[in-house]
Amino acid sequence: MSSKTLIGWLRRLLPQSLKDKLRAYAAQRKQENSVQVFADGGVILCDSFLDHQEFIKLQQWAIKANCDRTREQRNWDQQLIRDFDDNMGTRQWSSKGSDMPAELTMFIDAVHATGFIDPEAEIYIGVYRWKAHSGMGEHNDAHTNTALTFYLNDTWQDDWFGDFIFYESDKAKADGMGHAVAPLANRLVINRETVSHKVTYTSNVAMDRLTLQAFLPKS
Repeated sequence: MSSKTLIGWLRRLLPQSLKDKLRAYAAQRKQENSVQVFADGGVILCDSFLDHQEFIKLQQWAIKANCDRTREQRNWDQQLIRDFDDNMGTRQWSSKGSDMPAELTMFIDAVHATGFIDPEAEIYIGVYRWKAHSGMGEHNDAHTNTALTFYLNDTWQDDWFGDFIFYESDKAKADGMGHAVAPLANRLVINRETVSHKVTYTSNVAMDRLTLQAFLPKS
């Protein structure tokens, strides 16, 4: 996909102040072919998102993070998780708070540099540790404007599953024709509230799947 196409698809989603950032970012990534856009801008996929040293720094911090909060403690919708085993998480940090870890600040700065989200919006972010047989049913993040998932495992095998599945349209959803995004290292997924998606079961033989999850709540 060309940077021109990328900009055209996203122009109607972004305020004027962000268009220059988007244009510069798209041009930077054009030769790498590392940005893909789906569902009329509803899902943006960025591979090789951080440089290697930044990724390792963030990954090592996340591995040590205290994921001691259950889904129930995080008030997850029981309809989405009743068929899955537990998913543990850290506390959530706010981008407007004073205690944001430096590693998360680095990540949020990198997200802002893409121009894909409003730099003035508050972001809530934390680490999730997805256990065997964990996942999430179909939903559309209606409580947010935008959600972000960043994958932190160095290794992930296809038969471990844990894929992010989304639908480009209502018809695709009705026909069961979704796109599967594998949880590969240093991959960022940005999805808007309008896009239906789910997370498939993690295999019983898989290692824990480690992600950053961030949300921009509706004002």
